[in-house]
Amino acid sequence: MAERQPLHQPLLPVSALVHEEIPPKKHLCCFCCCNMRETVLWIQFFFGIVWATAWLISYSLGYYKQWASDPQIIADLTLAYWKVAIINGVGIGIALVVIFGAIYYKPALVFLGAIYTIIEAILTPIYIYPVVKDFYTSSWTYIVWPIIYGMLIVYPHVVFTYELKTGVWENPNFSE
Repeated sequence: MAERQPLHQPLLPVSALVHEEIPPKKHLCCFCCCNMRETVLWIQFFFGIVWATAWLISYSLGYYKQWASDPQIIADLTLAYWKVAIINGVGIGIALVVIFGAIYYKPALVFLGAIYTIIEAILTPIYIYPVVKDFYTSSWTYIVWPIIYGMLIVYPHVVFTYELKTGVWENPNFSE
């Protein structure tokens, strides 16, 4: 005959009866500074708007023309930099959309920033490197830097999108 459990002991442990849900923890950028939403907002403001505007001004003033004396190279640089200027102009518009998405918790709009950064990191060296490789000794940086820059920018966008999709940011009033 099976033993009976004493009446003073519950059948289930108390921890199984009381379900305390701990809210998921938000990731910190590089494990130290600010949460991913703030990081996306700062990145888009600084790199997406301020930095791109500074580059657009630089392109329009023609500072790149002092790098070479050959008219063909100057013509190639002008064409390449105008293509990159168009990329930066589109980037400013994308940055505004991503900022809107981060403020109003729209994962698709935030992820658009990651997609655009990848496209920008691919197109910029395609347009610039063939022109500068012959006369600029550190021209390899035009290939390496967009890859590094792209990874640093894409990381918070992807993580913040993941947090939005998994419900970590369900309570917009939560701040850490």
